[in-house]
Amino acid sequence: MLSALLIALLVATPALAHVPLFARDGSSSDSAFVVEDPAKSWVIYDTLPDGPAARYYRFRMEEGERIYATLQVPRAGGFVPGMVLTGPGIVNSGTVPPYVAVPEGTGATAVPGNLPGQPEYEPFTPSKLYELARIDTAAPQTGDYTLAVYTPEEGGNYALALGYVESYTLGEWVRVPIDVVAIHRHEGQPLLLIFAPMIAVLVTGAALLLRSRRPFSPFALFAAIVGLLYIGSGAMTLMQMVIAAVGTDAGAALLLTLVFAVIPVLLGVWALLVAFRRHVGAGERIAMAALGPLALVTWAGLVIGPVLAFIAAVLPARRRPLP
Repeated sequence: MLSALLIALLVATPALAHVPLFARDGSSSDSAFVVEDPAKSWVIYDTLPDGPAARYYRFRMEEGERIYATLQVPRAGGFVPGMVLTGPGIVNSGTVPPYVAVPEGTGATAVPGNLPGQPEYEPFTPSKLYELARIDTAAPQTGDYTLAVYTPEEGGNYALALGYVESYTLGEWVRVPIDVVAIHRHEGQPLLLIFAPMIAVLVTGAALLLRSRRPFSPFALFAAIVGLLYIGSGAMTLMQMVIAAVGTDAGAALLLTLVFAVIPVLLGVWALLVAFRRHVGAGERIAMAALGPLALVTWAGLVIGPVLAFIAAVLPARRRPLP
């Protein structure tokens, strides 16, 4: 079952995943946030102050390359930003707000935001989003292009998805659990809410371990903590799935999120079974070491869990009573 879920996860994820970026500066055209590979699928998380205001993102395109961008907000309200694409050969269209800078000698296409009646369910994070605007065109000439996200009045948090080629480096993949926490913070969730399932699992597990009064070796204690961290991360995903699904037509996308949640739980159960074996030999140590990379590629344990799994694999197995 675990093998089947792992295969489903690794096959489905590249078709859905956007690499998260958290923008720095971009408050003017001269200080635009530079996107090095605009064909790669990114999601840039940023904030606009109360307007009129704009944020700028610059990228270089070759003639004929596809420029693809969507603008999203995490909740419905008065904050409905729009986009302006500027660059060489762009045909002027729409009404560009006077406070949005247009580089000299370039054209500009303005796409105002339009709030849909219902949000979409995004299974990868998971989260809900309202898509406000979309640009999908070919670069008319080789050169530098700029996307401006603007608001005439109310400010707020938004996500700008840029590019269409889904790919991850190893570092980007491993960092996903940390980025997901930052994304939920960007959506406005307090840290206590985000980590509440993890805290509940760790507290419950610690209470059961203390209550048992069994002697535990350093190997067993670390392996048990690893198992609880894995289960807790799965519980965090399940809670976010429930939050995101409310008010959306999630449908079959929920099944993918369930895979993201169930795999860490299964890995956690496996770690707990290894932790409480009476005899710890080479097989148990290999199993614990294997749980490290498996967790890293499936985002179990918030990176801390996999690190502790590697440590547990080399710890002494002599049992000691709990304090």
